[in-house]
Amino acid sequence: MLPVTVGDGTGDEVTITSVDRIIPVDGDLAEVVFALGLGDRVVATDMSATYPPEADALPEIGYQRALATEPILAQSPSVVLATDTARPTEVLDQLSSHVPVVVVEAPDELDGPAQKIRAVAEALGVPGRGEEQARATEAAIAEAVASVPASPPPLEVAALYLRGDRVQQLFGPGSGIHVLLEAAGVVDVGEVLGVDEIEPISTEALVREGPDVLLVTTTGLESVGGVDGLLAMPAFSRSPAAAERRVLAYEDQYLYGFGPRTGELLAELVHDLYTPN
Repeated sequence: MLPVTVGDGTGDEVTITSVDRIIPVDGDLAEVVFALGLGDRVVATDMSATYPPEADALPEIGYQRALATEPILAQSPSVVLATDTARPTEVLDQLSSHVPVVVVEAPDELDGPAQKIRAVAEALGVPGRGEEQARATEAAIAEAVASVPASPPPLEVAALYLRGDRVQQLFGPGSGIHVLLEAAGVVDVGEVLGVDEIEPISTEALVREGPDVLLVTTTGLESVGGVDGLLAMPAFSRSPAAAERRVLAYEDQYLYGFGPRTGELLAELVHDLYTPN
């Protein structure tokens, strides 16, 4: 029911009177809006929105970490949704003088997806749909966690951000990827090497650690020449992961999103980790 006034992730109170023209400036928020049945009200997204396909086909307003006011206002939104990682915050402040801007907290915890869904649903005036979707997401995550073997083998997994030969970073504690690895019962190489959230890492450190499995996105893997290109890198060429060709690749938003499909992703990750080809 509209209008609705919500307290957002910044502590501000925001009143939303219309959801006819929604702009989520984040791929996972776009996915949430579509999951709530309001995808036909979304008029634009940021470039990270690749799912569902209908969101990927919409006009883009830039990238969530490098927003600009003009492309967003040009779409005449009735409400803008952003996470607390959207930058620069000055753009959100400028937008809020023209249109309601709701900043949604996006905690990197297993209960984060459900929190996000409930917050978006409340802001868009469909709390009932949000509760239903949030509970389904919570149940799927719990089922995935329950599928982890009782005594899993001690697998060391290196979760990598790749963009060609020159951009190679390692995820660690403080990231959503770390939460997924922890839930899956494996050792996060980023934690072993003292990484904070995501950092560049030396070839020597990765050689020394010798991960059993490499976790990447599909676009990242493509950028280094596929599995062969990745395993040929000096950091991994002599690792157990290379010996067994254990590279797990998932679509970017699926892996990074922490949205309605988190339970599905975690179940797939657990299966792929403990059921090698």
